[in-house]
Amino acid sequence: MRRPHRLLTYALVLSLPLSAAVPAAAVPQSSSRLQVDVAPAAPSAVHTFPVVGGIGLAWAAPVGGGGAVQSYVVQSLRSNGAWGDASKNLPAGTTSWVDARVKAGGSGTYRVIAVNADGASQPSAPATGTRPATDPAVGTTDVLTVDADPGGASTWLADEVSAQDTEASTETTRTLSAGTVGITLPRFLSGAGSVALGANGSNFVLRQKDAQCALEGTLNVTELAYTADLRVATMSATYSGSCAGAASVYGEIRVKSTRPFAAIAVDTPRVDFGKVFAGTQRPGRHATLTNVGTTDLVLSVQPLKGGSAWLLRSGCGIVRPGNSCLVDMSLTATYAAEYAQDVEILDGTSRGTRHVHFSASVYDRPDMPGKITVDATYSGVDLSWTPGSWGNATPVGFVVRRTVDGVDTTFEVAPDQTHWTEPWTAASRPVTYQMWAVNEFEPSLESARVSPIPASEQVTAVIRRPNEPAVLGSLAVPKAAQVVPVEHAPAGATEVTSGPNGVDVAYVVANGLWIRQQGTDTLVRSTPGIAHPAWSPDGTRIAFSTTSDDSTTCVDILTLSDSSAVRVGCNLDHPIWHTDNHSLIVQDTSLSGSPLARVDAAEQGARLSVIEGSEGATHAVLSPRGDWLAYVPEGTLGLVALLPRDGGTATVADLAYVQGTTIADLGWDPVGNRVAVLTRTAGRDILQSFNVWDVLGGGQLDLGTPLYNTTTEQVDDFNWQGHNVVIGDTPATTGPDVSIPFDRSGLSVESTECYLDGESIGTCTSPFTASGLSSGPHTLQVLTNFGTAYFGYATRTFTVQ
Repeated sequence: MRRPHRLLTYALVLSLPLSAAVPAAAVPQSSSRLQVDVAPAAPSAVHTFPVVGGIGLAWAAPVGGGGAVQSYVVQSLRSNGAWGDASKNLPAGTTSWVDARVKAGGSGTYRVIAVNADGASQPSAPATGTRPATDPAVGTTDVLTVDADPGGASTWLADEVSAQDTEASTETTRTLSAGTVGITLPRFLSGAGSVALGANGSNFVLRQKDAQCALEGTLNVTELAYTADLRVATMSATYSGSCAGAASVYGEIRVKSTRPFAAIAVDTPRVDFGKVFAGTQRPGRHATLTNVGTTDLVLSVQPLKGGSAWLLRSGCGIVRPGNSCLVDMSLTATYAAEYAQDVEILDGTSRGTRHVHFSASVYDRPDMPGKITVDATYSGVDLSWTPGSWGNATPVGFVVRRTVDGVDTTFEVAPDQTHWTEPWTAASRPVTYQMWAVNEFEPSLESARVSPIPASEQVTAVIRRPNEPAVLGSLAVPKAAQVVPVEHAPAGATEVTSGPNGVDVAYVVANGLWIRQQGTDTLVRSTPGIAHPAWSPDGTRIAFSTTSDDSTTCVDILTLSDSSAVRVGCNLDHPIWHTDNHSLIVQDTSLSGSPLARVDAAEQGARLSVIEGSEGATHAVLSPRGDWLAYVPEGTLGLVALLPRDGGTATVADLAYVQGTTIADLGWDPVGNRVAVLTRTAGRDILQSFNVWDVLGGGQLDLGTPLYNTTTEQVDDFNWQGHNVVIGDTPATTGPDVSIPFDRSGLSVESTECYLDGESIGTCTSPFTASGLSSGPHTLQVLTNFGTAYFGYATRTFTVQ
């Protein structure tokens, strides 16, 4: 059996002097056995620590060696130079021991041996300690502080001063807790002195609330003693250093201490003035500094380094425990920017310097909207503007103020919008609009008032938005910023035309022909394939294309008074009323090249003529003066042809260079000077116009500013309409004396001037009369002057026999 041998080895180790001690492995083994006994490695990190009434010794368990440690033995160095047993057998889990036999002022040198079932370890390195002649006084101050200076560099820690209330230990660490602070440090420190913390020193973990970090720095111990039961009897220390997320950390540790401590509490280490309007002065805001320590402190507030916008005042100096002083700052914000100023305060804490951070966000008011224009259509106003700078603040939006009869109504508009509309007609009372921008802090200055002029003309269009049915909308002339909704606009419209008075409209929805007069919509015809409505010059009939039973395209005429209809003929399409009010210009698909032809506006109307030079004409429109046809030559891109009404040689305007070379539709202005062109390409519809007299005179084509330019809507059809007189019906042929009535009721006009065969006969009233006219064709034109840049032409041709 081996047990007696192991006990003998242990006894020999304890009785031998240092020079004679040998490891258990050196003891001879029985030659009949091959077993090798392995003793533990020596304990490490042996050091003494101060204990009230003795000297404490601490060590770390062996790493490596043989089997598990079963016990420890502490030896002390005797006066004769020999080592002797001082502790007797200590349990395996023990890592500290107190020598209570040493006298006050006495010293001791110690080493530790670990023992397992196979023998005893080599002795540890020796450690020497001295018991103070007088045990340190135990006081009543229990406090842990964190001095994070949150007014300085960014840190996750907060200043805190809390009474220490708990203490917990493991074999290697001791944790002190107070308030939300926890400090974990080595279980036993050697006593007063400086201890390196971090990677190359002792571990020191600082915890506040639910976060923690390992401090790298220094622990300065000024007083320390443990009790015989290995708790802290008294401790006074200061720590400093840095850790993750906290570049500068200081603090005090007091456990049953008699020593005072220094600490400052700042109620608001970062004072924010908030949002300040540029050019204003903000009165002082302050931070309160309170001495929360137990000793007087001198607080010295340092002068500001630059920052003329700030004014510093302070009453700090000697501050006794429990007393406070103020650091007060005022701000004069001269321009928009982020303002910041650190106030540095020297004090008597272990940190020595702290900061209060003052800041402000100074904002400009936004710019007043610019280029404010207000245009009117028949149905509403088109208010548009250009936004200015929002300052350095978040945009809130625009405010539109409408004033009618001294009563103001305001409307809010989103900050990304630059236009606004509402219903308004010429019949409304005088109205003005004013607007301003608003950011999150201030409104801009208010704009000047603008007033819309009652609309004498507009473009009515069939507008299609993505994923929505097409509707009628109106566009202001000469330039629309947006589509002005038409009140109760029908959904699903496909085509639109205007009546001769320039106000009424006819439109197509599905298989129905509708007219709108004085805001009332009436279904006047329902038939398959209805398209291309055209209102007669006297306002009594509407011609349109339709589909016959064999799918041939035909042209019909509807009489509005009795809803009767006649068929002019088939293989005809796209009717246009001649200015004589008794014939139509149509596309005749029965002829080679599908030219334009003139036919009687009657049942089975006879073909009167074929218009020379009109082969392949598409989208044909006749000028209000009745003298020129404009059309798109079939199979071309970007070309518009101008052809005399009765035929001849076309003059071609080349628009191919403009954005969008596919011409989708044409229209004339109400006077007959400009042709409107709808071009389309890559999702962009542009409605623009050119002066026909520039082209016909051989001049340069000038499209000018587009009437409308959109990437969010598609213009399916349009009609440029304007207020006008309506000339009544006249016989196809008359005698030498004529009396031709015209109606200008409902129009606010300054004058009406009549022209006969191009010659002005001055101001005229209804009916127009003339006598002794020569045989042959004649043309009456009634020019209506609305007192603006707009004039309306109504034309009637008649024949004298």
